[in-house]
Amino acid sequence: MTVRAISEAELQTHTVQEELKSYDQTIQRKIGDQTLNESDLPFAIDSEELKRALADVETSDQGTYDPVEPDAERPDLDEYDEETLDNLLSAEVVLSKGFLGKVIGRKRDKDGNPIGRAHRNPILDTRVYEVSFSDGTISEYSVNVISKALYTQVDADGNRFLLLKEIIDHEKDPSALSQDDITFSNTSGSCNPSKKITTKGWKFQCLWADGSSSWEHMRNLNDANPIELAEYAQAYGLLHEPAFAWWAKDVLDRRKRIIQKVKSRYWQRTHKFGIRLPKTITKALELDKQNQNTLWYDAIQKELKNAQIAFKFLDGEDEPIPIGYKEIPCHIIFDIKMDFTRKARFVAGGHKTDPPSSLTFSSVVSRDSERIVFLLVALNDLDILAADIGNAYINADVREKVYFIAGDEFGASRKGKPVIIIKALYGLKTSGAAWRAHFAETLHSLGFTSSLADPDVWYRPECKPDGFKYYAYILVYVDDILVVCHNPGDIMKILAKSF
Repeated sequence: MTVRAISEAELQTHTVQEELKSYDQTIQRKIGDQTLNESDLPFAIDSEELKRALADVETSDQGTYDPVEPDAERPDLDEYDEETLDNLLSAEVVLSKGFLGKVIGRKRDKDGNPIGRAHRNPILDTRVYEVSFSDGTISEYSVNVISKALYTQVDADGNRFLLLKEIIDHEKDPSALSQDDITFSNTSGSCNPSKKITTKGWKFQCLWADGSSSWEHMRNLNDANPIELAEYAQAYGLLHEPAFAWWAKDVLDRRKRIIQKVKSRYWQRTHKFGIRLPKTITKALELDKQNQNTLWYDAIQKELKNAQIAFKFLDGEDEPIPIGYKEIPCHIIFDIKMDFTRKARFVAGGHKTDPPSSLTFSSVVSRDSERIVFLLVALNDLDILAADIGNAYINADVREKVYFIAGDEFGASRKGKPVIIIKALYGLKTSGAAWRAHFAETLHSLGFTSSLADPDVWYRPECKPDGFKYYAYILVYVDDILVVCHNPGDIMKILAKSF
């Protein structure tokens, strides 16, 4: 038993308060509520007998105590070293060696001090750890390498994934069914006996992709890797065993069909997130009617409202189609976002237009540039804001001479009329380049300059309120932008006025 004082924090908890209340009630029940008077003492308070009895009591104690088990005492806060509260210690992770490693401690310099310092910003966290592997080697890894490996090898609940490399051994204990017990008679009166469904008594040694191995019960392996287990049973002549007879041959027969079915599902595009995707406006409205809602109709109307600035409707004979313009088809494509929002997009049939004479290539910011800018954010203590420019292309003027004939989506009054496309509509060959040039002009007007190393990284000199000088950046990926600045909201507000 360990005896120690109750801390102030523990006295505030409901559990401790209830235990103390119960203890007081027990004392009162045992000895009653008695008040000790001076007359009840065997000697007077100021007597010499009492003074002698208290002579060995330390009067300067002031509430201190000696613990019964000193080693069980919690150390003071300033007695913790850097490894005491380190969450990465003893973590198991697969790193560059391909084997399962275990974090055994911080890497230390020649003076015994841990290398690197912890920081809430991962980029500035410089800790280095020693990792021990199953082959006996010990290697050094930075905290970010270990953390990245950990997060990529677990699911949303933090459970680590194990990928089966091969089954290397098996064992069978006496509880496994024998050949005599492989079938049982049907109660329905059928003459054909049924095979017993069992996995009892079998364990298999599995070699995992991370280099580790373990013995697993057949019931677990049968659910996760039925094909590999059936192939092992066939190779080692186990298909006649009761634990395999009821399922393994069927899995081997269906092996190719299972793989083919997986491939066919990969290409299937009739549904997204379990919701059927329409191919035409008519089908979209039919789905609304079946589902008793207007989700697809609302998506269509929203897109047409946003795209109105890209159209110029002609009134037939009074406004003839300009010379040199080519008719192209247009249609609406449908999609479903990750939050299940219905999305409609009006696109032009750019495949029907002639090849443009000018360059239509539109670049995007590279991943390496993003990483470098994130490093600058950490070093200069900057903020980041990201935004998506809605219907970005139609902010730019069209470069091609094209028109289309309005369909049902524009209503009965406008159906059949020619429509000139005056903005860079999605689907046209030059729309991407037109949008990029338009957005570049906007950024130039704000004082930004395109980087020579990456034309989609824009920068301009800035100064913090404390006088610190640095560069603000805007990274562009088509219609997605990333603003890096000590106050990126101001730049976003200016861009919002233009788009």
